[in-house]
Amino acid sequence: DIGTALGAAVSVYKDVVGQRPEIVLEHPYYGPDYTNEEVGLELKKYKLNNFKRCNDIAKETAALIADNKTVGWFQGRMEFGPRALGGRSILGNPKNKDMKDIVNKSIKGREPWRPFAPSFLAEDYADYVKQPYNSPFMIIAFQAIEEKISDIASAAHVDNTVRVQSVRKEVAPRYWELINEFKKITGVPALLNTSFNVAGQPIVCTPRDAIMTFFGCGLDYLAIEDYLVWK
Repeated sequence: DIGTALGAAVSVYKDVVGQRPEIVLEHPYYGPDYTNEEVGLELKKYKLNNFKRCNDIAKETAALIADNKTVGWFQGRMEFGPRALGGRSILGNPKNKDMKDIVNKSIKGREPWRPFAPSFLAEDYADYVKQPYNSPFMIIAFQAIEEKISDIASAAHVDNTVRVQSVRKEVAPRYWELINEFKKITGVPALLNTSFNVAGQPIVCTPRDAIMTFFGCGLDYLAIEDYLVWK
């Protein structure tokens, strides 16, 4: 739907100016963001006691994911476009071959054959795929290197292809830090990533959306700005 409006604008621009606009999209993070103060007020509104404010949310969350916990990750500006790219994501351990089924059944409520994708550190993804190419928007499928499949077992498709997001520190610093901390623990520079929503619902946008979705599905933790929430 958003693409239709943008396409109409580009068409008018071309008619008026005589050529298509030359725009390079560097990142997808054009949506709303929320402060820790706003998040804290929202948590207190629901009289929740099972949360804390963290000094290093990336480090604590990485340890949870390495321990095979699932996490709703709500950080910074929301993504614009068809993919969750570390702003409003559900994350899991890609090494755990059962994680795909856990997320599909207990969290997303969708068909078991539905695949996931890996978010990689931009510095490392070329070690995992054949013919690597910069892929910041998770729209390119690569053939995975067979010897590396076990590292990303739950984020690879049945044909051993992977739809990669390459994460650069200067573009998504907190998400990059999370993946890097996970790499320090496990040796794997990637996370299983899917959109932060359940079947039939849009991706979460606001802190209220995130809290309501978190408590309405099988997620283990919610990392929302500097706050960590559990059940």
